Amino acid sequence: MSITITSSRQRLLYNWFLPPIFRERLNLSAIPFPAKQDAVLDLIDDSDLVEIINSRFEINPSSRISAVFGQPDFLPFSFLELGVRRGAAVCRLVREFSEQARVELVEKIDALENELKNSQKAILSQEDIEEIFSFSEKEPDSIQQFFDGIDTNHSSDALKDPERFKKLLPIPIATGFLVGSSYLLTNHHVLPNEEVCAEVIAQFGYDQDGLGRKIPPIEYKLDLDPETGFFETNEELDYTLVKLQDRPKDSNLSILGRAGDRFGWITLDENSTNIAPPIDDKRLIELQKIGVQQNVPQGKLAQGEPVNIIQHPKGKRKQVILSSNRVIDIYKKFIRYEADADFSSSGSPVFNQQWQLVALHNSAVANIKTDSTIEIVAEQGVRACEIVKDLQQKSSNSTKIKNFIDIFVDTKEKEAENKSTTQAVQAY
Repeated sequence: MSITITSSRQRLLYNWFLPPIFRERLNLSAIPFPAKQDAVLDLIDDSDLVEIINSRFEINPSSRISAVFGQPDFLPFSFLELGVRRGAAVCRLVREFSEQARVELVEKIDALENELKNSQKAILSQEDIEEIFSFSEKEPDSIQQFFDGIDTNHSSDALKDPERFKKLLPIPIATGFLVGSSYLLTNHHVLPNEEVCAEVIAQFGYDQDGLGRKIPPIEYKLDLDPETGFFETNEELDYTLVKLQDRPKDSNLSILGRAGDRFGWITLDENSTNIAPPIDDKRLIELQKIGVQQNVPQGKLAQGEPVNIIQHPKGKRKQVILSSNRVIDIYKKFIRYEADADFSSSGSPVFNQQWQLVALHNSAVANIKTDSTIEIVAEQGVRACEIVKDLQQKSSNSTKIKNFIDIFVDTKEKEAENKSTTQAVQAY
């Protein structure tokens, strides 16, 4: 698909939080330049691809939802039920910008607009500001009041007024989801450090019912206490794992306890074979020579598997992608797919048809043309198995990470233990 975007929106719409490397590149927080991103992407080995294909053609009789890659697309009605359960663990992340953070934001916007003026390019319009700061979720009157008395040729001046800016708060910045009773996963570019975490709130149930009525969210602050808190991040894999406080922000709702007790969580899994890319017949024949099962029919792998993404695009009420959503390529650390996503979709969970977590959505991949047209060629996520691998490597030096893995993560070791126990019970 193609969208038209001005130079200012290209730099800010997807980067309004302005990470430290703002000047150097559009990193994974934004629409990355393929030339820069592809340099770090290695395709998976043939042996790994063989394992994936063989795994995806095996029917698991114990699974409630057994959709086999390449077989008819019938799914049991419980597919929808499980999707709703997974979605409950997904939240909108909003930020209560401090005055210092607002000043830093305005300074960088000023610098950008001066750069655009010198290049004779359009500066931020009112429409740009409205989209960047998710005005679609605010009342129409508040939009008019925010820009009241502001020169339409300098719409960003409204951000320079501290009192006006407060009316924008909290500002939606991303999506996140529970991977444990109080553990939240999102992107590094969303939560790069604990200073930003101190200003962020997780809103669960930011949704609407079947009649379109808005449901008030339940909010949790992040736990930054040195003893009880948790913060682990990786810039290369673009993930941050944090812990929420054990009680909601609203003391009147303290009886609800931990977020996971009410909303459940999505399990991180070390399994690297939960999703398959497209394979043409010629490639399949080559792979059959090195291990792909001979009963895998030709022509059934022409399309990659579907991915389902639950997200808060542009900070809106929770939405889900269930169509036009096929895997394009699988790399060692990332996965690319066709799907709709937008600003604030960063940090969304990416599932296969069995609602197993396969990736953490982190960016769009685009060809940026000279006429200011951006052609989105794919969306991208960090493979969940790579996040688990990174945490496992760090766990030898961190009791907190080790405890998290032991309690909440599905590992190969646990799978082997469960299989052994099951066999022993059956033999008995």
